[in-house]
Amino acid sequence: MPLIDYTERIERLQRGLGRAFEAEPWILNLPGKSVACKLDQYYYLAVMPAFAEKLARYSGLLPESVVETLVRTGNLITRPPERDPVVTLGVTWGGKVYEITAAFVEADFIDRAVKVYGDMESGLNVSDLKIAAASKPSVDELFEGKTAPQGLAFTG
Repeated sequence: MPLIDYTERIERLQRGLGRAFEAEPWILNLPGKSVACKLDQYYYLAVMPAFAEKLARYSGLLPESVVETLVRTGNLITRPPERDPVVTLGVTWGGKVYEITAAFVEADFIDRAVKVYGDMESGLNVSDLKIAAASKPSVDELFEGKTAPQGLAFTG
């Protein structure tokens, strides 16, 4: 059985995402409409499984392969021993709180996609999406031993 080339897969995922963003810029950074929104300079919050499904479609991979690639390359935040990137969180925008199933994506992965393949000169700005303060303990548990999202990613 051949070894999986994760470098090639990451490039393929970024190329697909960047080109999709160039054609449809609303796929990123519009709370309630996009599959991922930038929380701070380190992370995007991606709606799951929609993010993996869209990325699979853009890159020609299976959704399971997308998640596996992002987890194994450290682009999706996980916690041992399960290595499951998906969490349920309360998020806010427009003055309302919504509960969503999501994953944290390294900002460098998405910012590189939009810069290199999406015709942007820099990464995206931080979105209006915020994590509800009540969800901070869940976030802290997921990020144990890692750089957590900055304070501006949370309400209150």
